[in-house]
Amino acid sequence: MKQSVALIVVIPVGPKCQPEFILDTLASVEHYIHSSHQIILSDDSQNPTICEAVTAQRPDVVVLTTSENHGKWLGLYVSLCNAYRYALDNYDFEALLRLDTDALIIGHDPELPALELFRRDPTIGLAGRFIRGISSPDDLGNVWDNKVVREMFTSIGKVFTRHFLRQPMIHWRIRPVMFQAIYKGYEFGDFVFGGTYVFSRTGLEALRDQGFLPLAGVQKAQLEEDYFFSMLVKAAGLELGDLAIGDQPFGVAWIGLPASPETLALANKKIIHSTRSWKDMKEADIRQYFKDRRTQDDYAPQLLPMEV
Repeated sequence: MKQSVALIVVIPVGPKCQPEFILDTLASVEHYIHSSHQIILSDDSQNPTICEAVTAQRPDVVVLTTSENHGKWLGLYVSLCNAYRYALDNYDFEALLRLDTDALIIGHDPELPALELFRRDPTIGLAGRFIRGISSPDDLGNVWDNKVVREMFTSIGKVFTRHFLRQPMIHWRIRPVMFQAIYKGYEFGDFVFGGTYVFSRTGLEALRDQGFLPLAGVQKAQLEEDYFFSMLVKAAGLELGDLAIGDQPFGVAWIGLPASPETLALANKKIIHSTRSWKDMKEADIRQYFKDRRTQDDYAPQLLPMEV
């Protein structure tokens, strides 16, 4: 019998990850997420000591170890697909939150807006910081330049471009799926940022049913996995959703934080990325700031009506 939880939390672990930072991210999950949940580490580090150090303190965490190093790009897509299939096979859940090891939960009940979004609009399969068009502003004063992503997909579509000819067999495998996505409303380069995002169970089931979990033969493609997952969601006939603008919980950027720790807290952001830096602050300093906030927090969680 499958275990029933509201939320699955998947954290990919690579060879450079530090156990103390992973444990800090796990502590933030436990402090702020009050819906029932299960944490899964997708361990692609090929270094068992990293996750062993984590599970020594957190034996409740499930570790899925890859048989070989998949690496970044669509290798990460493949290793995450394995974790997502494991979640579908072993748990009944409403949503799956992916967190990088440099993501952090900083506010209570960050999962509830995602659960409500998926219940309100079952056509949304993947949500988070939704980046659209050539330049995509957030509400923290940042603008995401998306030209490179659009050019990559355009090159795959045109054939005989320099980018296409670098990996022609792989790109031939991607092309029909890309055109399927375009037919269903996909625009080149639109994607949900991968440092942290939320899949609905419906979204993951649709990817599995379409043979996209994973799509065979694309592991070596030099595409970021979040670009690819977003395209696949559209190809499967579902939509991408926003959980970052306005009072939504995501406050994220690619390199470093999108605003100061104080600003993110005052803006009521609840899921942040990346803790690696903010101006002169290093990751240890940023994590200590938010750890101090957790220590001072006297929030008493109530029984949630959305609990599974």
